[in-house]
Amino acid sequence: MLKYFLNFYIYIMIVIRLSKKEKNFYYINAIYKKKSVNGKIIKRIGFLNSLINYGKSFFINYKILSFFIKNGAKMSKRLYSISKI
Repeated sequence: MLKYFLNFYIYIMIVIRLSKKEKNFYYINAIYKKKSVNGKIIKRIGFLNSLINYGKSFFINYKILSFFIKNGAKMSKRLYSISKI
C-alpha cells in the first residue's frame, strides 16, 4: 500500500494554462492538474490581455516555459494555439 501511495505522487502532472484575473486579462501559470484554474500556482509564466494589440498584450517567459516542458509539463490546448509553439 505504501509503495502504491509513493508511486502515485511521483506522477503528479503539472499543466501550463490560463487563469482569469479580470474580464479580459489572463495569467499564464504552471499549476498542478488536480487544482482548480485559480488555485495555488507553482510559477507565473506570463500574461495575456485580449483587449490590446497582439504585440503588447501577450508575454511568455520562454526560459521558464521550456524548463517546465522539459520536465514533463503539458500546455493546455487553448494556450498552445495562442502561443503557436
